[in-house]
Amino acid sequence: MRRIFLAAALALALPLATPLLVATPFVGPAFATDYLSGITDLPLPEGLKEAKDKSTVFDSAVGRIVNAYASGPGTMDSVHDFYSSTLPQLGWTETDEGNWRRENQTLKIDVLGPEAGPVTATFTLSSDN
Repeated sequence: MRRIFLAAALALALPLATPLLVATPFVGPAFATDYLSGITDLPLPEGLKEAKDKSTVFDSAVGRIVNAYASGPGTMDSVHDFYSSTLPQLGWTETDEGNWRRENQTLKIDVLGPEAGPVTATFTLSSDN
């Protein structure tokens, strides 16, 4: 009798547990997946891709200037929201909308595009040595 009860309970429980037993692929976090090549600690929102052929980096004894570009799906607000929540964690302070400061570095982020997207973001990093 006990075996019949156990078998019945298992038969009822197995279909309920099956979705939990099926392996699902790990997709990863829903935030930055790429970083700008010229500003290696500046993440890109998911979906934006850097136009590496348009980026420029100038390094000299008196400072550094980087111009980088990225585009992809999203809205201007979603890109600004991404950086408003991400950059403070990386030590940046927003001085004005799209303008950031960290130690001796200044970062300007301009986002252009139609209200529904897609967008193009321009990043200008300069440092004063």
